[in-house]
Amino acid sequence: MRGGQKKTKSLRLRVKHIKSRVMKKGNFFANCVFAVSVIFTVLSFSACTDDSNDVVATTSEVIEQAEVPFSVVLKAMNSDGNDITTKGEVNGATLFVFDQNNDFFEQINVNKSTILSRRAIDINCPNSNDITVIAWSGINSGNEEISNMSKANIISDLQVSLKENNGIANIPSDLFYGQVTLHKNSSTKSTVSNELQIIRKTSIFQLSTKGLIKYLGSNAGNFEYRIKNTKSSLDYNGNPTGEEVEFAFPASFDEKGNLTTEAQAIFPAQNITIELYKDGDLIFSSEKDKNGELFAANPGKRTEITFKYSGEVSANIVIADWATVIQHITLN
Repeated sequence: MRGGQKKTKSLRLRVKHIKSRVMKKGNFFANCVFAVSVIFTVLSFSACTDDSNDVVATTSEVIEQAEVPFSVVLKAMNSDGNDITTKGEVNGATLFVFDQNNDFFEQINVNKSTILSRRAIDINCPNSNDITVIAWSGINSGNEEISNMSKANIISDLQVSLKENNGIANIPSDLFYGQVTLHKNSSTKSTVSNELQIIRKTSIFQLSTKGLIKYLGSNAGNFEYRIKNTKSSLDYNGNPTGEEVEFAFPASFDEKGNLTTEAQAIFPAQNITIELYKDGDLIFSSEKDKNGELFAANPGKRTEITFKYSGEVSANIVIADWATVIQHITLN
């Protein structure tokens, strides 16, 4: 507003100067007409300047309102398709945003309270009618590495990889993953939030073997199970990729004489092989249960495999949701 006042004042001074010069000519009537014309022109210019500023501001406001950002709400799901968002099992997440050409655009960190309260997360990706958003949760720098993304990367560059030592993978964290493609809604000025469902990508395994002491004659030695035919990484679609690694499960005998392990997470995999070693020597190797079903590590599932060994090996499998406690009841 002050800028407009300065311009008007300056123009008025110029008019006054012109008027004084004309008055000296002596023609009073012509001078009056001329002075009135100049004053009218100055006032018109000032009015136009103010109106122009108003139009620009209004246009800018309309453009700003029309640029509606994309919006997502994170929803945590278990392997059975149930909503577990408010259970607090997801401690924050990282969103990776890709534009309509699948080029990396930005990374957004989301805290736990935002997820628990189901607050919308706005994403503004200019010049894109569609974006893809990938969410990862639970990444622990001690166990996993995630791609360091920049503007030079594309969507297929994103992956999560387990750290390993001599082919033995670290135990993965409680990882959640999700992906959604969002479409810009040009028919409304309000932001429409879309659900981004995230589900567990790791699997829980617990192993035990019965009859081993009877076969071996004692419980002496160091025992270890190995799970093989698993991959070291998960790609941008959450699918296994990368080099083959093994998962090691230390084992000890319980009070019933069964060689058991703690429940331990592994990456999802199909057609896995389970081997048992004593002091580094192979005792048995198994790929399927007593019904011929191949072993698999299913995302978000808890799998308990009980082997019976007496020179020949057979296996029973129990599969449940991650959070389910499996109880074994022995009937006399």
